[in-house]
Amino acid sequence: MNIIYTVCNRTNLAHALALADSVLQHQPEDVFYIGLADTLSIDKLPAHVKLFPVSELAIPDFGRMSAEYYDFELLHAVRPWFGLGLLKKHPECRQLSFLSPTVILKKSFDSLLNTDSEFYLTPNISTPLKKSPILDDKRILNAGMYHSGSWTLRPSDKTIAALEWWAHRTIDRARFDLCNGMNTDQLWLNYMPIWIPATTTLHNSGWHYGLNAVLNKNLVLNGNDYEADGQPLISLEFAGLGHFDPIWSDHAALVTENKAFQELFMQYQRIVIRKKQELEISGEPAFGKYANILPNRLMRKGIAAKLKELNNYIDQF
Repeated sequence: MNIIYTVCNRTNLAHALALADSVLQHQPEDVFYIGLADTLSIDKLPAHVKLFPVSELAIPDFGRMSAEYYDFELLHAVRPWFGLGLLKKHPECRQLSFLSPTVILKKSFDSLLNTDSEFYLTPNISTPLKKSPILDDKRILNAGMYHSGSWTLRPSDKTIAALEWWAHRTIDRARFDLCNGMNTDQLWLNYMPIWIPATTTLHNSGWHYGLNAVLNKNLVLNGNDYEADGQPLISLEFAGLGHFDPIWSDHAALVTENKAFQELFMQYQRIVIRKKQELEISGEPAFGKYANILPNRLMRKGIAAKLKELNNYIDQF
């Protein structure tokens, strides 16, 4: 069996259910799991979605992680733990794919995965970025070369050992703290080609199109189908748009760089809003420190920029 899973809490459960519907449409033979890092009783879960609560995982020091991480950091930190839990739950699994809850599939991705690899990574960029005041190559280096919103492994001694190594590092090294060499779960992906020599980087222009792609890849509507640089659009990543993301929310203005992407985001927003109305869930996530970051983020960044400017002026003397 093949498994696709995501990880969410109540703040992005609607996004996860939108992803689930797209998986049912384009990967109907795959089993879809939501790893829920929250305490919720969900009465109307669709038949094509399986729920895997974090309470069923034996994560060492989970109580300390929940107390010390912000809720958005904790979601990233438990991702590899859910992967290990699913492989333990389903030893018959032949292929395990993670997709962030802000991903939506537009076509099947089976054709991207050759039979010779054990691990598949999604690069943030495949060519040097075009000049932009919003995003540059240095920021990609800070964030990590690979996008943690998408990876696939085929279970083997090497891939499971790498997943365990990664998971244990997220216990205390998955904060969003770029100055101290941490970026939630993402920077650890840089090591995967070392751990697993049979690793493939997916450079298809239609795969995982998001804010990381709009400067370099042209997404257009061609007849009834979308194409990115002539390749059929396979998946979209809306990280940083309409929902807080520690990296990509800083670059949300890039959505205006491509009209097709902007239109697809508006369609996606309508789907997510409808899902939220159906769920009728409120309150704060049960695990992780709650951080209501999005409303005041731009104001804080503006103040920080002014303070930095003042500090640079003082340094001249």
